[in-house]
Amino acid sequence: MTEVSRLRLGKFLNFKRKYLERVLRGEKTTTIRRGIVTPSKDHVYLACEGKVLGEARISSLRFVKIKDLTDADAKRDGFESRDELLKALREIYPDISQEDWVTVIALEGVTRYSKPLAVEDLQGLPSERLAEVSRLILAHGLATTLEEKRLFALLSLGYRLDDAARQAGMSRSEAKRVLRRAVSVLLKREVPSDGGQKG
Repeated sequence: MTEVSRLRLGKFLNFKRKYLERVLRGEKTTTIRRGIVTPSKDHVYLACEGKVLGEARISSLRFVKIKDLTDADAKRDGFESRDELLKALREIYPDISQEDWVTVIALEGVTRYSKPLAVEDLQGLPSERLAEVSRLILAHGLATTLEEKRLFALLSLGYRLDDAARQAGMSRSEAKRVLRRAVSVLLKREVPSDGGQKG
């Protein structure tokens, strides 16, 4: 009996570059991940190689065995045929079998950022987006000192980075460094490790 992998998807959905480009161009409206994947939110950031290139909403989930994937599934996932899709899946998951479960994640409302948002640029996020990221950092326990916890608590309440840094007793440059480190760890943690680079 095949053991079913159950994974929790956070705010960052990682892709290989070629697959993410298809999503951003509207040529690919789904992504298929191994196992039973449960998103924590319906809004996700589209990431590649440590950079965020856009965002999207998860419109639906479908759990299906590999053997039950169809040509229609392949087309929505940006492939010409089921065989082409299966070949791509085997490149990502060499040991995948026909009895394995996968999650077909449908995306809508895809927005491409005017330029990739590197981890080091995250302090330039609009306050509401920075607040959301800060809440995730606190939820994952990535703030290790009292000052860091205060910084992210203030950011999660909508404070600007400069104001939050000052009230947390940090310089702006120190706050940026703390933010970069936490987000770098968060990007790695928020994506299932065995499916993080699938398209």
